[in-house]
Amino acid sequence: MIKKSVLIFSAILSIFSFFSCEQEVNEGYSDELLRLQAYMKLHYPNVEPTESGLYYIILEQGDGSTPQEGDFLLFDYTGQDLNDDVYETTNDSIADLYDIFSKSNHYAPKFIGYKSDRTPLLKGLDEGFAYIKEGSLARFVIPSPLAYGSKTYKSLNPYTTIIIDIDFHKIVSDPEAYEIEQISDYIALNYPDLDPDQVINSLSEDGVYILEETLNEVEADEEEEEATDPHQTIEEDDVISVDYTGKFLDHWIFDTSIKAVAEENGTYQSNKTYEPINVTIGGTDYIEGFSLALKKLKTNSSAKVIILSEFAYGPYGSDNIQPYTPLIFELEVFAKTSSNNAETK
Repeated sequence: MIKKSVLIFSAILSIFSFFSCEQEVNEGYSDELLRLQAYMKLHYPNVEPTESGLYYIILEQGDGSTPQEGDFLLFDYTGQDLNDDVYETTNDSIADLYDIFSKSNHYAPKFIGYKSDRTPLLKGLDEGFAYIKEGSLARFVIPSPLAYGSKTYKSLNPYTTIIIDIDFHKIVSDPEAYEIEQISDYIALNYPDLDPDQVINSLSEDGVYILEETLNEVEADEEEEEATDPHQTIEEDDVISVDYTGKFLDHWIFDTSIKAVAEENGTYQSNKTYEPINVTIGGTDYIEGFSLALKKLKTNSSAKVIILSEFAYGPYGSDNIQPYTPLIFELEVFAKTSSNNAETK
């Protein structure tokens, strides 16, 4: 009898909790709509919402085409709330102005697939891009159901209307060709003695290109009866100890195994172990480009290599790496920790 009463009481409590939550949701969204309507009446009285509730203001209409499903979009943006508090931006000077600048954040245009399930845009942006052309400047006023809804995001509270200003640079219909174009520009700017076409041809064949390589001096082991060559070739299944620093083509460091480099560039993570990694050539623990590059190098060497995105993070990217991003790695290659003939080096 006691158990039955407890169950009944629990059921009643659950019902009240459900209606309480529903009321809170309704009130949160109702308050948001009131603030949104007041904002639009004050700032854009002649702008009507779309059927979904999105407001869009074209500040400058570009003369390009409108994006189609499957295109990639290159754009800068700044997001703020109705109080003009900026919570996110791709522009470092704006971030600095609004005191949200972080050295660990890469301030660069966004490059993302349009209407892609793997890299989805906010609903409001997904709809908004259909109204603007390449080269446009636009402002989207996006109610929470088309943005972050009842969730918090950075400094935004639940049920917050956001404003996103877009500088729509480019539609990229062939992201692989766009990647090659970026690499060619990088080579022409940073390595004027190299032929960009030759670099591209080598990349197309091998997936990697060695931009710089230096063989490091190694002190001889006095206990060894016969000196061994410290600069050995690297082959399939060898395990190589490597320090690395990964950069984008604009020289921004996205990852490193060296603590001092991470601290200097504001990317240090207290929960990460900074030490050389052991790369098994042909293994799957690291990006394929590591193995491809190391097989072109020798032990006890320093090198700078470029890796095609196909052999790194591919068409979808990863975390802070955008789709179709070629990578630059500065590598410090040490001795083999084991080799394919089971010798220990």
